[in-house]
Amino acid sequence: MSSQNQEPQFIYDAYISFGLQLLHPFISGLYDALKSVGLHVLADRTEPKTNISDAIERCRVSIIVFRIAYAESTLYLQELVKIMECHRRKVQKVVPVFYCLDPSEVCNLSGHFGEILSRTLQGISRDENRMLSYGTALRQAASILPRFLPDIW
Repeated sequence: MSSQNQEPQFIYDAYISFGLQLLHPFISGLYDALKSVGLHVLADRTEPKTNISDAIERCRVSIIVFRIAYAESTLYLQELVKIMECHRRKVQKVVPVFYCLDPSEVCNLSGHFGEILSRTLQGISRDENRMLSYGTALRQAASILPRFLPDIW
């Protein structure tokens, strides 16, 4: 049996992808709430020795907290591409959360979010495939209907 057909070996219940600022009150509150009900949660850089790409593969659910800051770093956009790749393979559920951000700005790559994303992508403008993958992943994630967390587990 190929490794793609095997059931993944989950080591985390959830991964919280949020861009910069781990100590943001919303992020820390979400992290604490999930931990308090006994979930094993990885929140971006909470475990510095962890290979994030591998860890994303080993999560049941990715919670993507879209904020303006999410568009400020290609690192987080690369993580999003990985998350959506796992989602497409039906290995992982994805829950988009839009914090102080209109979902249409992410879906359409417009508004203030789109402006910041454009500035971020200027540095990689020669890598058209990577730019396209970021835009595709953002649109796909933003188009997922948000769910209530209890419906996932």
